[in-house]
Amino acid sequence: MFFYRLMRFFFGPITFIYPTKIVNKENFNKVEGAVCICNHYAVPDTLIPAVKLYKKELHVLAKAEAFQSKIGNWFLRKVGAIPVHRGEADIAAFKEVLKVLKGNKKLAIYPEGTRNKKGTEDMGDFKQGAARFAIKAKVPILPMMYYKMHKPFSRNYLYIGKPVYLDEFYGTKDSSDYEKATEIVWQAMLQLRKDLNEYVEKVNPKLAKKHKKELEKIKSKEIND
Repeated sequence: MFFYRLMRFFFGPITFIYPTKIVNKENFNKVEGAVCICNHYAVPDTLIPAVKLYKKELHVLAKAEAFQSKIGNWFLRKVGAIPVHRGEADIAAFKEVLKVLKGNKKLAIYPEGTRNKKGTEDMGDFKQGAARFAIKAKVPILPMMYYKMHKPFSRNYLYIGKPVYLDEFYGTKDSSDYEKATEIVWQAMLQLRKDLNEYVEKVNPKLAKKHKKELEKIKSKEIND
C-alpha cells in the first residue's frame, strides 16, 4: 500500500497535464467490491483514476507480455496489476480476480480488450470477462466513460454511471447467460455515452462543439481512405 501511494504521488502531475473532471464520483464511492469498466484510449485512462479515485490500491487486468521483464513484473505487481493471457482461458488470472472482488475491492477492466486509437466514440465488441467476473464474485459492474481521447492541457471528463447489478445470473453455468449479461453491460455503456454527451453539451458547449468537429474530421478521413 505504501508503494502504491508513493506511485500515486509520483504520477500526480498527470492530472495537470491531462485535466479531467470526475463526474458522479459518489457512484464510485458508494460501492466496494465491483468490476469497474471503462472505454480505453491510452495510458492516462488508468493513471488518472489511480490518482483521483483509487486512493488505497488499484487492481487492473494487464496483458501478460507487460510482465515479462523482471522490472516490469515487479512494478506492475506492486501497483496491483494482474497479468492475463489474452485469447485463452487463464485460470490463474481468474482466481486472482475473484480473490480481489470477494475481498470487497474494485477491479478495473477495459471490456473491449484493446485501445481505441482513432479517438472516436465507437466501442468495439465487449469481451465476456467483465460480466463473468461480476457474476462469479456476485458484485456489481460500475460503468465509467471518458468523453474523448486525452490531449495535453485539454479539458476532459470521466463520467461514472450507476452500478449495474447482474444478480439474475448469479450461480448460472449457462454460456448463453454470459452473452445476455454482456449485452446488458453493453447497453449500459451506450446509455452512459448519451448521458455523458448531454452533460458536456450543457456544462461545456464550446468543448462539445469542438469535439463534434474532430469526430467529423475522423469520419471524413476514414471515408476518403
